Amino acid sequence: MNTALVLIIILGVSISIHELGHLLAARLQGVAVPAFSIGFGPPLLRFKWAGTEWRLSAIPLGGYAEIDGMAPDFSASGAPHAPKRGFATLPLWGKVLVLVGGVLMNLLLSWTLMALNYTVNGIPTPVYDRAQIIEVIPGSLAEKVGFRAGDVITAIDGHKLKRFTDLNEIKKESGVHVVTVMREGKEIEVKVPWSKKYDKLGVRYGPKVVYDHPRFIRAFFVSIETSLRFFPDMIKSFISGISRAAVGKPSPDIVGPLGIVSLAGQAAKQGVMAVIRLAALINLSLAVFNLLPIPGLDGGRLLLVLINAVSGGRIRPEHEAMVNFIGFIFLILLMVLITLQDVQRFFGG
Repeated sequence: MNTALVLIIILGVSISIHELGHLLAARLQGVAVPAFSIGFGPPLLRFKWAGTEWRLSAIPLGGYAEIDGMAPDFSASGAPHAPKRGFATLPLWGKVLVLVGGVLMNLLLSWTLMALNYTVNGIPTPVYDRAQIIEVIPGSLAEKVGFRAGDVITAIDGHKLKRFTDLNEIKKESGVHVVTVMREGKEIEVKVPWSKKYDKLGVRYGPKVVYDHPRFIRAFFVSIETSLRFFPDMIKSFISGISRAAVGKPSPDIVGPLGIVSLAGQAAKQGVMAVIRLAALINLSLAVFNLLPIPGLDGGRLLLVLINAVSGGRIRPEHEAMVNFIGFIFLILLMVLITLQDVQRFFGG
């Protein structure tokens, strides 16, 4: 598969579905959406349908749904004031629904793609009392005695493994150890003449993994449970990555456009299911990232709406617009810093 095509499809669909969530949440409450754009800048293609102008714009780094009544109005003198229509007239729960609509759509798409992957490839479940060899190091003792990638070790010297890490027991005593291995459905024995002259056995291994192939509905709920379990770690990674990038320190916790291109290239080589897994991860990441309380993101707007509701509307429209503008500038600078980090990572800077 072509890397550029994979990237265009994943980002195009992910951004479109996010903005569509905002649009649907607004339209369901009777709020007009004058414009819907994939990308920023001058429109390359536009048409009007169902009361909305649909645009494909020149800069493919995001998109927006123009919700009526969300931005401040301006008087004849140029002074901003709060609008009295559309989004501004919604109750608190209605405003929250519009703001989280994009996140919900990204989550639904991510869970759907994860469920599809689980249905086709299975849900991996580790079996901790079996050690599965992932890789045999060329020229190592493991290669000389006949271990192969995919071998599943069940016992050593007649003693069944209690944990997959029991494979390290071989190193504790010199002599010939008999390792019981399951290979292609057959049980065989591999003799390992261990001595202190060896540093390592020469294998990369982990617990044996079995795959359960559920029906789509169960796989969908497993996807929800899995993503919720990882949410705290993802939030920590985003905060850590943003903090380090903001002070110019490289971080493995976050990647920019070049990093996504690299991931798309790897997925394109591996096939359709790898592309689906990457798209699921990107949509999950977009959902979590957009919920961060940073001005300019959905989470930042949501925070301002909640503060305004609690304070009785004390945040003036011009102040809210200024906060969001500063947040937008911060996000652009952050993207530049993360892109520079990607360049350093790829070229060893």
